[in-house]
Amino acid sequence: MHATQEALLEILEASRCAPEHYREVARGWLEREIGFDGSVWGRGRRGAGGAIEIDGAELVGRSQALLDGFASIADLDPVSRRFGTAPRQLQNISVERDYRDPGIRPVAAYLRGHHIGQLMLCGAPCGPEGQLAWLTLYREDEARPFSEREAGLAAFALPFVLLAEGVPPATAKTRAPEGGADQRLTPREHEVARAYAGGGDYKSVARALALSPATVRSHLLSIFRKLSVHNKIELRRRLLGEG
Repeated sequence: MHATQEALLEILEASRCAPEHYREVARGWLEREIGFDGSVWGRGRRGAGGAIEIDGAELVGRSQALLDGFASIADLDPVSRRFGTAPRQLQNISVERDYRDPGIRPVAAYLRGHHIGQLMLCGAPCGPEGQLAWLTLYREDEARPFSEREAGLAAFALPFVLLAEGVPPATAKTRAPEGGADQRLTPREHEVARAYAGGGDYKSVARALALSPATVRSHLLSIFRKLSVHNKIELRRRLLGEG
């Protein structure tokens, strides 16, 4: 898990230092760790009844026709309905296993027609008014389901990857919690946050505070989550009361 934490921090840094390449960096890491042959990185919002209205989607390894024709079977798809209800819950789906019911076989045929035998889907809130971001990872091989380890890693990592990209500029500013950032953090987390926001990387923070690098990585992941920040600049602003 330490290696995963380090990689996620590097991804968070990539969102700050090279935002134009962020998705490429994040997808590359996920592909190395999990292995897939296609993906959709989407943004949208929950509409009436939990239906997802897509504002934009970036496909890799599949054609645009996958999304263009999805409306024809969306109402039959239990995966879409579950995602609309609980987007943060990872769904690890095998077409052969999970679409056996006769009533949803048209969905299975549609997915197979687009070379999908396995998929994993997870989302995260990315702004007000029910806005969501999500990642769907695909495998064509129906005999190679995503393993328990791969699913566990995806459930842990995908929300970080999605949230690290931040939100659109119109909704980027997040109000600081009542009482300020200090009350959200433990004394040790506050020390780590101040040192990291001051310009150090996690290794220099570890040396300065006589902690192990793994402990600093763990503290930083907790700090980013508690303060709802995605990079060092946002952390510095939050600590200064500007966020």
